[in-house]
Amino acid sequence: MGRAQDLLEKAMGNMNTLLENQEFNGRFKSGLEKLELQKDKFFFQSLAGLPSANKLFKATEKMIPECNESNMLEIEKIIQEIDDKADAPGTVLT
Repeated sequence: MGRAQDLLEKAMGNMNTLLENQEFNGRFKSGLEKLELQKDKFFFQSLAGLPSANKLFKATEKMIPECNESNMLEIEKIIQEIDDKADAPGTVLT
């Protein structure tokens, strides 16, 4: 497994831990579903996905002690960026 995939797995692990928060539970579930679809793509098997995976990991680490709307919005924004980038032309194997 590549470094980007490792970081993405760690971020997803943090998000699974954060599912206990009732206020953000549904939003974490939605984010995890999106990430599950992306995690095995070439984007995360190469170095291309490393900055995004690292950014998401850091955001989830920040959310653990400070579970608030601002941090949740940051996580959702990064997940959307990952979703957009992972399916962009040139980031998948053909």
